[in-house]
Amino acid sequence: MMLIYQKEINDFLDIYAGLNAAKYTFPYSVGQSFGVSGGMTLHPADDFHLTVLGAYSPDNRYNLNRTYYGATVGYDFTNRFGVDVGVQRYYDVRQGWKTAPMVVPSYKFRKFKLGIDVEGLFYEAVRSAIDR
Repeated sequence: MMLIYQKEINDFLDIYAGLNAAKYTFPYSVGQSFGVSGGMTLHPADDFHLTVLGAYSPDNRYNLNRTYYGATVGYDFTNRFGVDVGVQRYYDVRQGWKTAPMVVPSYKFRKFKLGIDVEGLFYEAVRSAIDR
């Protein structure tokens, strides 16, 4: 479950904050995980924006609520389609802090914006091209 509060301060600044909750039942492990998230987006131009984001979860046992922070630069090509590119650092329980690129193409519907982070596909494509 995720609860998000978003507020447009003015034409230049948006902020959001969220609460995350997950209940899990696995063999030999039952429990819950809670976390908080937040971010801020600056709009210096109509089609250009900068975003900083982060989240914290004290119990990250199964990566249900991840601890991360990062920043993106975004551009809206049309009034419906845009892309955000950036970097995030996240905490992996087994390997510690890791850095990953973020590439998030997005599409704006009437009431919401849908974006999917395709960083893994992008990262592997670039890595395999360099290894050749």
